[in-house]
Amino acid sequence: MPLMLVQGLRGGVGTTSLVANLAIGLAQSGVPVTVLDMAARSTMALHFGLEPTDRLPALDEGQPNDAVVHGVTLRDAYTIADRGDLAYGLASGEISFDDNMLFIADAGSSDMTLFEQLRPYAVLDMLVLAPSGECLVSLPEALDAAGPNTRFVLNKADDTRKLARHAAVFVRELLGDKLLATIRSDEAVVESAAMIHPLVRHAPVSAALHDISALGVLIAGLVPVGGAETSVTREAPHKASHAA
Repeated sequence: MPLMLVQGLRGGVGTTSLVANLAIGLAQSGVPVTVLDMAARSTMALHFGLEPTDRLPALDEGQPNDAVVHGVTLRDAYTIADRGDLAYGLASGEISFDDNMLFIADAGSSDMTLFEQLRPYAVLDMLVLAPSGECLVSLPEALDAAGPNTRFVLNKADDTRKLARHAAVFVRELLGDKLLATIRSDEAVVESAAMIHPLVRHAPVSAALHDISALGVLIAGLVPVGGAETSVTREAPHKASHAA
């Protein structure tokens, strides 16, 4: 059951834009992908070129109602979680994760109950952080709570700023091979969302998009689709510890 769970270490680290662009890149490379949007006030639609008022089909609706955008199937998972039915659906098997599809759940940063409900079903849970004081303070606790399939991504890295530069060095040294990628800060990411365009259309040579694409290649190897054995529980190679 290839479920990948993505959560921000703190609010504002960019999990939604990362999930959207990662999913689009994986879909373009031939990986079947479904994004599970779990935010109450979601901005996921913006990163796919949809209007913010566009309603995504609920996770427990039939497949004929699927919304497929840029090759990615989009599902609203917040509604069923808000009703309190997610845990039952997972335990009963009414909600399952097809081996022929990679599911990427954007769990946001605040709802730890939701994160813990999904975590036992995930072959990879990825914590996203930014080079900020708030994330650095939260990192030791996150490491203590990390499971064998927990990996990290440093987003919004900016070597032109002293704090961000030193924070990135600290994070890389602390996390080692648990750091899957470093995504460079890029104004094109917020510009594309503001214009309601996918990043790949708005800025195909974006530095952030380049780093996200490299992360996608790594994830495609760590979380193979189609029933193959996953290698996530083993340490990732050191040379792939960051994509920048």
